[in-house]
Amino acid sequence: MKKILVLSASIGAGHVSAAEALCRTYREEFQGEARHIDFLHYASPVLSKIVEQTYYLMTKRVPSLYKFIYEKGDRPRSLSKKLDGHIGTSKYLELINEFQPDAIISTHFLPAAVVSYLYPECPIPNGVILTDYISHRLWVYPYNQLFFVAHEGMKEELKELGVDASRIRVTGIPARPSFGESLDRVEIRKKLQIPLERPLILVMSGGNAIGPLEEILEALQPLRDRIQVVTITGKNQQIYDELQPIMNKLQLPGRVLGFVDNMHEWMAAADLLISKPGGLTVTEALISGLPLLIIRPTPGQEDGNTEFLTSSGSGIYLHSVEQVKPAVSELLDHPDELLSMREKAKSLGKPNATEHILREMEFLLEKMAFESKEDDQQIVL
Repeated sequence: MKKILVLSASIGAGHVSAAEALCRTYREEFQGEARHIDFLHYASPVLSKIVEQTYYLMTKRVPSLYKFIYEKGDRPRSLSKKLDGHIGTSKYLELINEFQPDAIISTHFLPAAVVSYLYPECPIPNGVILTDYISHRLWVYPYNQLFFVAHEGMKEELKELGVDASRIRVTGIPARPSFGESLDRVEIRKKLQIPLERPLILVMSGGNAIGPLEEILEALQPLRDRIQVVTITGKNQQIYDELQPIMNKLQLPGRVLGFVDNMHEWMAAADLLISKPGGLTVTEALISGLPLLIIRPTPGQEDGNTEFLTSSGSGIYLHSVEQVKPAVSELLDHPDELLSMREKAKSLGKPNATEHILREMEFLLEKMAFESKEDDQQIVL
């Protein structure tokens, strides 16, 4: 039985969710042993907390600063690329010696940097999953052997950054196994106690609900006789407590939910999603065939996600909250447009990405084992 180590970083929920999806699928479908480690927290809990809090503070309060740092990191000799590979190296070596993995998969660029930096000392087969819909130099390190991307355009972007095409696989981004289930919308709505006669608008803003949820609900208020709204606030208890009274005041039919473990059902039941375009959110929406109205993307990687959705016809970018009502009204008045967006989203979804990535890693293991055996035979001769 092979052992796979999956390394993430809890800077945004998508990296962790992708890692957990990989581990669960590897255990259940490949009968292998898998361990997920939030590497930054493992290497330094204090540094992890500082980085995570700084990330959310910047993306919420000063997104222009985050964009500046993101763009700085896309330079060949950026300081962040020089530093990332040195974070937690001693803890990494301890982890390798203790778990002794046959392969490593990184769902964040920071552990990918460490894996590459220490590869000459620990030559373990490894792969990197880019968890957004745009490539970036921060993900590219010399000893990462396979790069898994969401779509063909990213393959071309990585080639321009110097990655050989033979190392790139277009697989999609891992989603939770539940998103692979085939669900009937009518039955799911009955289960979730969602009336069938009105379109359902799903409103979200990432795992920490840092977007303009209250303003979106206010913008939807004039349409309250035509729609129903479910708002999901994730792990942000404060926003959850604040929004239900606001829903009642606005007389919007629907409900407010906190963290849910059946997101696949809510997306299957919905007609339209209004949200920031985080990598995991986009992935799950595409698999669900759920069109997306994009509001306040985080500058940087979410700009790339926005470009992918709008250019493919599966999403519409809203420049301001004031555009929410007219955009929703337009789609309600022209259901054929909404259906077209749904079909385009569904065509882009890759529900088997997790299995595809794990099969590619098994092929890599077999290839390296064969090459090692050939080398041993040459030495004997």
